[in-house]
Amino acid sequence: MSSTGAMLDTMFGGSNLDRLTKKECYIQLIDSYRLRVEDDYKFAGDNHGLYAEEDPRPEFAQFLDLAEKRKGLLPGWWDKKARAACEAMGADGSKENWADLSCAVQKSDIIEHYKDPTMPMKLRLLAEKVYGKRVQGGL
Repeated sequence: MSSTGAMLDTMFGGSNLDRLTKKECYIQLIDSYRLRVEDDYKFAGDNHGLYAEEDPRPEFAQFLDLAEKRKGLLPGWWDKKARAACEAMGADGSKENWADLSCAVQKSDIIEHYKDPTMPMKLRLLAEKVYGKRVQGGL
């Protein structure tokens, strides 16, 4: 991680997923993925998942596979049952479910939902930790 990334990590407290309730953790993982898909499209011209009109669930499962390989990223309570619950939340297409993987999000949506102007950066840092890289490109 770059020195800037390390500084931001310190400022924003790393992933902090272990400090959240299970539901909040699932939502932030889902939102981190959804915002990354938006950023890949917007900044790198990379259409994948929902933006390529594909079912986003298999790609989100790959996102979770990577997250599980990153030592210390997921909370200590994370297990197969937690993963299944997170995936089920993302697959829930009901109107009441904010964390629906079939719905795109933008930075402004994240700020409005969390009532926190720093939340997009926090979610982007989480996705960077999962993928091991920043969004590539420079449109």
